[in-house]
Amino acid sequence: MKPAKDPTPLMKQFLDIKNRHPDALLFFRVGDFYEMFYEDAKTASKILDIALTTRDKNKEEAVPLCGVPYHAASTYIARLIRAGRKVAVCEQMEDARKVRLQPGGGIVKREVVRVITPGTVVDPDLLDAREPLYIAAVAVQKSGPLDSILSGTIGMAYLSLSTGEFRTTEIQGAGRQSLADELATIQPRELLVPPALNSPHLFPGMENQPGTIQVRPDWHFEPDLSHQILCKHFGVPSLNGYGCAGKPAAIAAAGALLRYVMENQKGSVTHITALSWHSTEDHMVLDPVTRTNLELTQQVGRGTGRQNGPDNPQTLLGLLDHSQTPMGSRMLRDWVLKPLRKIEEIQKRLEAVNVLFEDYRTRSELRSSLSAVHDLERLISRIGLGTANARDLNRLKNSLKDLPEISRVISHLTAPLIRDTLKTWDDLQDIYQIIDDTLAPDPPLQLHQGGLIKPGANPELETLRTGARDGKDRMAGLESQERKRTGINSLKIRYNQVFGYYIEITRSKLRHLPSDYTRKQTLVNAERFITPELKALEQKVLGAEGQLVELEYKIFENTRSRVAGHTARIQEMARKLASLDVLSTLAEVAHLHHYVRPQVHAGLAIRITDGRHPVLERLNLSEGFVPNDTLMDHESHRLLMITGPNMAGKSTYMRQVALIVLMAQMGSFVPAREASIGLTDRIFTRVGAADDLTGGRSTFMVEMQEAANILHHATPNSLILLDEIGRGTSTFDGISIAWAVAEYIHTRIGARTLFATHYHELTDLAIHHTGIQNLRAEVRERNDEIIFLRKVVVGKADQSYGV
Repeated sequence: MKPAKDPTPLMKQFLDIKNRHPDALLFFRVGDFYEMFYEDAKTASKILDIALTTRDKNKEEAVPLCGVPYHAASTYIARLIRAGRKVAVCEQMEDARKVRLQPGGGIVKREVVRVITPGTVVDPDLLDAREPLYIAAVAVQKSGPLDSILSGTIGMAYLSLSTGEFRTTEIQGAGRQSLADELATIQPRELLVPPALNSPHLFPGMENQPGTIQVRPDWHFEPDLSHQILCKHFGVPSLNGYGCAGKPAAIAAAGALLRYVMENQKGSVTHITALSWHSTEDHMVLDPVTRTNLELTQQVGRGTGRQNGPDNPQTLLGLLDHSQTPMGSRMLRDWVLKPLRKIEEIQKRLEAVNVLFEDYRTRSELRSSLSAVHDLERLISRIGLGTANARDLNRLKNSLKDLPEISRVISHLTAPLIRDTLKTWDDLQDIYQIIDDTLAPDPPLQLHQGGLIKPGANPELETLRTGARDGKDRMAGLESQERKRTGINSLKIRYNQVFGYYIEITRSKLRHLPSDYTRKQTLVNAERFITPELKALEQKVLGAEGQLVELEYKIFENTRSRVAGHTARIQEMARKLASLDVLSTLAEVAHLHHYVRPQVHAGLAIRITDGRHPVLERLNLSEGFVPNDTLMDHESHRLLMITGPNMAGKSTYMRQVALIVLMAQMGSFVPAREASIGLTDRIFTRVGAADDLTGGRSTFMVEMQEAANILHHATPNSLILLDEIGRGTSTFDGISIAWAVAEYIHTRIGARTLFATHYHELTDLAIHHTGIQNLRAEVRERNDEIIFLRKVVVGKADQSYGV
């Protein structure tokens, strides 16, 4: 960036601020626009596809310039963030009218109020209301080669700035795969790492996304310093109460993350009220491959789009998401991706779903009341960050209005999870009253144009309003006076933010003007003038209006600050409402689709009667959906070897078993006539054929690496789905690999396994090993036609239908 030799005061101000934020595009507020200059303008104009012009075009050293309207800025910022850029938002910190009225004028004071990065977005226009947006940090405790570092303790923290959710954990002897599994569950939009982890392909799916991985200095991850930062923020002497005492790696990651967020937000982050310990042992592990193959939140090969939902289900989340609130939607997504492993917690959820399932009236009333609740989590976060406007506060108020009614509706329910919710229920009506007593019912979007405060809320404000009205009446009287004095009936007194008040007269009426008329501006068809009397009156009117707007904003800020003081209470109620939303949603889905309550137990047996694939059965298949039974245990049915032709339903059968297990452990009813589910610690899948050319991996190599991951990490409590292992190579080699994998899983690991194959030779494993059961997808032949019956029955296929 090469500034002009003699920059204007405005450009000096821009350059000074830009030098403090060299790595961000500076959105520099000038009146009704955010303007960018020099290299920022060149970069932004290309990404945003907007015109690049210049400032001071007649000078040799013209300054590149582009700009966007302030009222549409969020749209442009979103595009820059998606391109991996940081945006520093620089606002005018003074009223331009007051500065203009000062002797000698001057330049408006400007400051960067926040830096927006891919992981620190809070503007609702930049967020998907139904999906969380996380920023994460990873800290390590060892030095040396990368694999050695990853074999030690790894600390991880993640934060949703838009809701205040802040969690940390440690992974012992993690390795690359375990770290990738944890990160894949939260899918952070931005990741902070120390220099030792700045390695290509260490974070699959993130390495090619610009702006996603941020390398921070080692000292930012120093545990003692991080401990101080966290304790100071939360106002506590130690972190014992947050469950992470004696866990330096977790503390290091959390401290580095909080430091980064505080640096970028410039102001307070008081809405981050707690740090939660997240134990990796509490939830079923679903690695990225499994989440993709089971199509939990996105279709295979279709991206993350939210185009699917209950009316057009294409994923499990899309099918289940009948949530009434954005908070409930995000919590449901979390439940889908983190099924529980503690039976007591699973049973609490199932019991709560059951009482709402059986009580149609209560469920309907609850869901109707919840539909009026706005996104409390993100509203209170914007209030705490100081970015909320008056309409945001009114949305909060309107959401709180029905809290007493919601508690009344569910007061008779006996499920322990709901009773626990009611024990600490908070109606928040004092906060409702704070807002209702102060803010106008329909305030403007902008905070510096008045109209924020309701009539009668403040005596001093009413006095100023009366003075402002009198001033405008006097301005109207002056206009009438000047029309009579000049004889020009079309004369008008107007106002704009640049020139203030002025007298406008069309060119055809300019013959005889009083001598005290001073020309202010020339237009194509008119001239604009001022007079000493108009100037004096302008100072009084603008002074009164400025005082009025300033006092309104001060009252609003005080109200916003008072509400922010109750952040923790509002966040706690937001979580309760989200939980009620998810529970009632699961009950509603169970009612709509005829699901049953599963029995979840500590054993290994899985018994499903008339199980169905939850998504496929909703697709209105021409032949209808055919349910199937499943029996798996540790003795006679540990490994189910499934044979049969392509398209006969083997893959559907395997996936529906996995989805029913997952749904049961997340606390949902399941698509079956009966279901008894033995607790599962992990679900693994090796399904389909795909290569990774950019990573230098063939289809066969991808298959082998995924199979190796399963063999290294599965336990007897895991559920494994294997589809066509060994097909990426020659027949003899493929059979050998498939046989070895099946035998190793059965004899060495002992995991419950569904193994689909075209290699008929593998059915002989049932002869050599107890605990292996042969199943087949049944078909009927009629003349030259093959009829798929979609039933999985005991036995092996009698032939191959590959040709």
